[in-house]
Amino acid sequence: MPAAQFFSALSCLEDYLSRYARCKEAFPEHARASPLRARRLLDRLGAPDGRFAVVRVVGTKGKGSTAAMLEAVLRAAGYRTGLYTSPHLHTPRERIRVNGFPIGRLDFAAGLRALLPELEESLGWDIGPATLFEGLTALAMAHFARQGVDVAVVEAGMGGRSDATHALRPVLTVLTPISLDHQGYLGETLEAIAQEKAGAIPEGGAVASARQPPEAWEVVVAHALRVGATVHVAGESPVGTVGLAGRYQQENARLAALAVELLRAQGWAIPERALREGLRAVCWPGRLEVVAGHPLTVVDGAHNPVAAAALAVALREAGFLERRPCALVVGASADKDLVGLLRPLVPLVDLVLPTRAAHHRAVDECKLAALVEGCGIPVCPIAPVSRALWEARKWCGPKGFVCVTGSFFVVAEAREALGLAVREPWPEPASSDLPGGHGRAIMPGNPAPPRGQS
Repeated sequence: MPAAQFFSALSCLEDYLSRYARCKEAFPEHARASPLRARRLLDRLGAPDGRFAVVRVVGTKGKGSTAAMLEAVLRAAGYRTGLYTSPHLHTPRERIRVNGFPIGRLDFAAGLRALLPELEESLGWDIGPATLFEGLTALAMAHFARQGVDVAVVEAGMGGRSDATHALRPVLTVLTPISLDHQGYLGETLEAIAQEKAGAIPEGGAVASARQPPEAWEVVVAHALRVGATVHVAGESPVGTVGLAGRYQQENARLAALAVELLRAQGWAIPERALREGLRAVCWPGRLEVVAGHPLTVVDGAHNPVAAAALAVALREAGFLERRPCALVVGASADKDLVGLLRPLVPLVDLVLPTRAAHHRAVDECKLAALVEGCGIPVCPIAPVSRALWEARKWCGPKGFVCVTGSFFVVAEAREALGLAVREPWPEPASSDLPGGHGRAIMPGNPAPPRGQS
C-alpha cells in the first residue's frame, strides 16, 4: 500500500509538471522569483518553517557534506533534527531526513497530496508557476514541522539569493568554498558567482564561512557590510576524527565546528562530546566511498574541476593509487568543464573508461573519449555505467583499483549496479532548467549485469 500511494502521488506530480513546462515559458525572469514562489507556497501551507530553527548551507563545494556533519553533531547533542539536501542518489526521499532517517513513502505521498493543490494554483500566479525544487522545499519544511524537529539544516540548491531556500529565515548561514560551477545560471566569473552566493546572507545575520578565494572573499565582505551581517572564518586547527575520508572533508569539518561555535553563542547547548561524536559518526554516501574490494572500488561525485583536483589529492593521500593497475570510470553532464574535470584525474590511471549515465544532461561517452585521446592513456568508451564498471573491474583484477566519478548520476548507477541501493522513480528534467525544473517521470531499474559478472 505505501508503494502504491507513493507512485500514485508521483503520477499526479508528473501531470502537474507537464503543464508547468508550458506555462513557465511566459515568464522570462522565472528563475529570479524562486524565493517569492517558495515563500508563497510555505505561507499557504501555514508557514511551517516558523516552527523550528533553520541553518542554511550555501556555497559551491562541500555543501552536502558540511550539512550532513552539522546535522550529525546537532543530533548527537540531543536535538531532533531535519536535514534537507539535493540532489539525491537513489530516491527523492533521501533529500528529506528526520533524525537521520529518510522520509517514508506514506509521509512523502501525503506531503505531495497536500502540496499539489497549491502547485496547481501556482499555474496562474503573476510570478510564474512553482518549480519542482520549490515544491520540495515547502514539502520538506512541512514534514519537519509535523515531525516536531528542533532545528533543520538546509542545503541550498545551485543558487544563493535566487534559490528557493532563500525564502527561509535562518538563524545561521554557513558559506562553503565558492568556485566556478553552473556558470550558465550563476555567472561566468568567480566574482559573479560569489555575488549570487553572498546574496544569501540575510540582513544582520551571522555567517560561518570557509576560507574563500580572494576574488570571492571581497564580494562576500562587501555584501556583509551592506546588510550588517557578521562573517566568521573557519580556522585551520584539526578537529579530530571525521567519518568521511579525504583532506577536503577536514576543511568541511572545521566549517561545521565553526557553525557549532556560533550556535553555542546563540544559546544552543552543544557539548564538545557531541561535536566529536557527530563528526566521527557522519555518513554521506558517494563521497570518496569505498564500495567494493578485489579490486578496490571507490565512488566520488566530483563534478567540477575543483572537486576533481581535490579527489586526485585524496586518492594519492589514501594510498589507493599504489594498487595497480588503476582504471577511471568517468561520466559527466554536458554543461560541465569537461577538460578541467578530466585534467587532474587522467594522468593518475592506466585506463580511462568514459561512460554515460541515464540522464538527459549526460555527455556522450565518445565525446569524453575524444578529450582523453592523445594523452597517452588507453581509453575505452562504454555505456551504460554498469557495463563500464564491470569492464573496469574485470580489467584491473583483484589487486587493482577502480575510481568512478564525474557526476552523482554516475555514482548512483555504480552503487546500484553493485547492489548497494535500488532506484526509486522521480521526474527527471526533460530540458535544461534550474533545480526542480519540469520533466517526465522515469522508473529505471538496475540494468542487468553482463554475462559473467558476479
